[in-house]
Amino acid sequence: MANVTFSLENNGYNVEEVNKYIEMIHLEYENAIAWGEEKERELNELRLAMQEQGVYFTIDEDNQNEVVREVFDKLTTSLERVKSDAQQRADEMVAQAKEEANLIVRRAKENSVEIRTQNVTIMRNLKSIGEMIDVILEKGIQ
Repeated sequence: MANVTFSLENNGYNVEEVNKYIEMIHLEYENAIAWGEEKERELNELRLAMQEQGVYFTIDEDNQNEVVREVFDKLTTSLERVKSDAQQRADEMVAQAKEEANLIVRRAKENSVEIRTQNVTIMRNLKSIGEMIDVILEKGIQ
């Protein structure tokens, strides 16, 4: 703003240039106000979200570093708790998956034994049938 110059006319500065400059300053002022209001809304939303999490504070020049540190500590604690809970849940899921896998393997082994037993029985029956056929054929040929 300090480097702004206007053209001189007979009755003073060029009115059109001055008006454009004032309009530009007014727009910048409105933008700054809107930005400040948006930041105030964001801060209020953050405060509400923090209160919902049980974090209450007021920020001023004397305590802003303390508040930031407190918020950071609470967030770190929350993140560690979430991480710990997730790890515990993952461990439980792995243990459950191992149990289910062991059950599947055990059932497969049991089925395999049962199938082998049935196969041995079928083979014996087939052998017996074969022997009976041989006896029948021998008697029929004689």
